[in-house]
Amino acid sequence: MTEKSIKFEVEKKVAWITIDNQERGNGLTPEMRNQLIDLLGSFNGQSEIRSAVITGAGEKFFCTGADLSASSSTSKPSDNEPKTITGDIRRMMLDGSIKLMESVLDCEIPLIASVNGTAAGIGAHLAFCSDLVVASDSAKFIEIFARRGLVPDGLGAWIMPRLIGIQKTKELMFFADDISSEEALDLGLCNRTVPIIELESKSREWAERLASGPSRSFMFAKWLVNNSFDVDRKTLAEYEAWAVEANASTHDSKEGIAAFQQKREPEWKGY
Repeated sequence: MTEKSIKFEVEKKVAWITIDNQERGNGLTPEMRNQLIDLLGSFNGQSEIRSAVITGAGEKFFCTGADLSASSSTSKPSDNEPKTITGDIRRMMLDGSIKLMESVLDCEIPLIASVNGTAAGIGAHLAFCSDLVVASDSAKFIEIFARRGLVPDGLGAWIMPRLIGIQKTKELMFFADDISSEEALDLGLCNRTVPIIELESKSREWAERLASGPSRSFMFAKWLVNNSFDVDRKTLAEYEAWAVEANASTHDSKEGIAAFQQKREPEWKGY
């Protein structure tokens, strides 16, 4: 039996995160999910890691959602109690797949989903909530919930209409058809498709470019864009004004202006 784990290494200020549970389609156990949440949270407020890539082990699966074979850590009820109490499932969702997607959206560094194979259910939403998506030409995306009679979770109903609109989101969720990487590219669900042999190099190129850039500028840009659909124009204008003021005090903001005035390439520090 293969190991179920989140593999992690750092190269050139890029965090490489690999979901490794190949016997279960790189499905996430609760332990793997929580490890991923903690890992993404650890990137905030530091400058040693300045971008990250999330991918799946092997070439067949990116992540096919939750590993349903993994046992839950919920305590066993006594003989006179029901197996579940109203509120248990809600709490499980908020602390589980929803918290995972929030950790992706709220992570301060740019995240790239390097989709090497099938991304289904919350695995697809993990990719869609990332900042950039690079997919192999053999990858596919599946809103698989309707095939199981389930409600889409993992903030799918929040992220997908923002990417492709309400009508197309409903089509994908209702019919649960496979979407090829080329179709995903046409719809706006990913940024690039490349042959599988080029996936790592393309992801590495983008990640290293981001890791050598003005990290605080990226952080504020991500925060503004992720909030842009949720507030009115006046509120976003306030957010924007405060973001510009906060960024103006950073080293990289001063360096960018100085480099422009001196007609040279800037040397970004990430702070």
